[in-house]
Amino acid sequence: MGAEAVEDLQLDEIDRKLLDLLQADAKLPYAQLAESLGISSSGVHKRVRRLVETGVIKKFVAVVEPSSVGKKLKAFIGISTSPGTCGEVIAKLAEHPEVLEIHEVAGEHDLFVKLITEDTLRLNELLHEIDRIPGVSSTRTLVVLKTEKETGSIVLGRGTSHEGAAG
Repeated sequence: MGAEAVEDLQLDEIDRKLLDLLQADAKLPYAQLAESLGISSSGVHKRVRRLVETGVIKKFVAVVEPSSVGKKLKAFIGISTSPGTCGEVIAKLAEHPEVLEIHEVAGEHDLFVKLITEDTLRLNELLHEIDRIPGVSSTRTLVVLKTEKETGSIVLGRGTSHEGAAG
């Protein structure tokens, strides 16, 4: 479903509360969600199915602590591209499993990339690979020393949010 259709979808207060609860813990049983929301389990099931089918809920995932799987270095890379090459650069960057996010941005760079990898040696290799992508004209790398807050949750209600794992 396209972004326009998702934007047109009207979410009521129960939908918003349901999304808050699922962002905090997507494994909550429907019976527990139903009790928290004051609706039936079948009502929860129908709402979750509608939210998935309409693209409001993109997917359910496990949030892994990066250091527990040997990924200890996080970095952000600002990338400037040659005119007309941004799409091709994005496609090549997306091939790297270490690349978690790619954003087209306004400002000093054309793209801003978030990646996570094992160490500075692997980061150095990745930077050389990125520099070799046709269309990349320059990069600027910021290495994360400590993450103070990191979440994928979207605030839906007034003052409610559920924070993901900080790394």
